[in-house]
Amino acid sequence: MRLSIVVWVAIALLSASTVSAQSQAEAPPVPPVPDHGLKIPTIIWAAGVAADQVTTYRFSSQYGDLLHERNPLIQGLDRHPVLLVAAGSAIDAAAGWAVYHFLGRHPRLAKIAFCSAAAYRGYLAIYNVQMMRQARQVRTTASARALASP
Repeated sequence: MRLSIVVWVAIALLSASTVSAQSQAEAPPVPPVPDHGLKIPTIIWAAGVAADQVTTYRFSSQYGDLLHERNPLIQGLDRHPVLLVAAGSAIDAAAGWAVYHFLGRHPRLAKIAFCSAAAYRGYLAIYNVQMMRQARQVRTTASARALASP
């Protein structure tokens, strides 16, 4: 076994050839990436998406008996928090790509789309937190009643 490993390593070393790098003058220039000023709106949108996905995972994993996903596209994954967030993230990634791809030539529209989506995602994250607080109160009240009853 060891002999075959040594033989294969020796063959690999002997068959390897040296690589010569091109000089800097011969390399074609890299075209500059156009900056449409979409970096900040994209980061804001990504932060909103992350906040919504984190709160979605928390309510789905901790309060799945009381709270349920309302998005009809991913509603069926309500009992599987990781799959729910993964599917939601895939939808978000596709939406972000579409905005950048189709509205990239219109930076003002792309900024409006990213910032509007970020505001909506922020709203959803806040809504999720409020619903988790209410669910926690429902559980506390129910457990207090269960302890009080004979």
